[in-house]
Amino acid sequence: MKTIFFVEDDESLQDIAQLVFSKPDFALRVFNSAEELLDESKYPHVYVLDKQLPGIDGLELCRILKSNAQTKNIPVVMVSADPDIKALAASAGTDAVLEKPFSIHELMAVVTEAAM
Repeated sequence: MKTIFFVEDDESLQDIAQLVFSKPDFALRVFNSAEELLDESKYPHVYVLDKQLPGIDGLELCRILKSNAQTKNIPVVMVSADPDIKALAASAGTDAVLEKPFSIHELMAVVTEAAM
């Protein structure tokens, strides 16, 4: 079973993630903010971060995760509607990018590949 930590403040996208990752192969934890995630003491197989978060944004959260010895090797997937997201995400150290809008199949494929 692969654990996914999904950081997204949009409830509709949280619902989609819960639908997509409701299969027995996955355990999904949803967080509303970076601060909420940073309070977590456990670690997933993959992080999925929205770029636009309240407080600490997804890019800064990725930098924090990639600079931490315990989380630096955990894949990070960044999701965003920002037209410059690929360059921004690369500079933050993300492992994959998913541009909004995306399909359920794209979300599943990118996260499954990152979790391998």
